Amino acid sequence: MSQGNRQAIDRAIAVLESRGFDRDATLLRTTATFRSSDSWLNTHLVASENAYASTNFPVGIITIYPDFYNKAVDDTERAAILLHEAQHLKGGTEPEAYAYVWQNRGRLGWTLLSHGTTESYVSIEQQTREYAPELFTCESKAWGDCTETLEAHR
Repeated sequence: MSQGNRQAIDRAIAVLESRGFDRDATLLRTTATFRSSDSWLNTHLVASENAYASTNFPVGIITIYPDFYNKAVDDTERAAILLHEAQHLKGGTEPEAYAYVWQNRGRLGWTLLSHGTTESYVSIEQQTREYAPELFTCESKAWGDCTETLEAHR
């Protein structure tokens, strides 16, 4: 892993820490090993539905894919991705990880207003709708998103 890539990871972890995700930041800093490529076995056994990162639980290895650096537009977006992976380090399932990040995106500063048009935000929202559909059942909220804080004024 290049020095520049490692610095991007460290900046994203710093964003988590600055936004009050201290336990997740500490977990990522102290227990995770980051790598830039999958082993042959992992590549063939695990579908690559998440092009940003993946975690091997319980060994604590997080593979960071090129999209983490190229498609995520800033350190806040990278922090959202690492927050998801931190849930896996704790043993969380895909639905739990997607739900946790989506429910906490306001605190992270990764919102519809700030990032809603980015490729990463759009694709992660779609994946969250698939893995945690219970978060999108509020008809009175924008796009049915029960966690959305934007209010439409008529």
